[in-house]
Amino acid sequence: MKKRNSKYALISVYDKRGVIELAGQLKKSGYGIIATEGTGRELIKKRIPFIPCGEISKNPDCFDGHMKTMSFFVESGMLFDRSNDTHVKEAKKFGVKQIDILICNFFPVKEVVKQLKKSDITDIVRSFDFGGPTMVRVAAQNFKNVIVVVDHKDYKNVCNAIISKNITDKLKYDLALKAFKCISDYDNQIVKYLGKNIKSL
Repeated sequence: MKKRNSKYALISVYDKRGVIELAGQLKKSGYGIIATEGTGRELIKKRIPFIPCGEISKNPDCFDGHMKTMSFFVESGMLFDRSNDTHVKEAKKFGVKQIDILICNFFPVKEVVKQLKKSDITDIVRSFDFGGPTMVRVAAQNFKNVIVVVDHKDYKNVCNAIISKNITDKLKYDLALKAFKCISDYDNQIVKYLGKNIKSL
């Protein structure tokens, strides 16, 4: 009988460098993989099994896909405190999967602007990534329980820590700090863009 996963890693990346190797190692280490659509296409090419994020979020396919990862079931999987008995019971009661690792990087502001340069400023702003930063913030706030990785350069260290079963609080703290900085930098890029284009209204 096939063993069911009790721990999961959610992967949602624009920059896909190193993600195949990382996903493969996570799978070998016993993690179930949850992937968003674009990431999932890359995993399919290498025959790495995964659960589509939509099956976890239970969201309908609407609003141009903006709500793909915004869900009680997705964010709760990273949010709940594993050391809090009430949280654990509530997660079980509502069928929330335990997401212990988040691998996520964002759709770059410059790329959004480049692709939509002939569009109205409101359409451009609406296309900035908000689902990714939301997940990263949730995971980083619960760094005691969740590993959050926003930089492909950290994949090797994370894999080594998982393989050696030496996932330290210091590692999780450092990754969370980098994650918060990543969110801040992304928001600052949006602020700069809006500041330069205020006359577009």
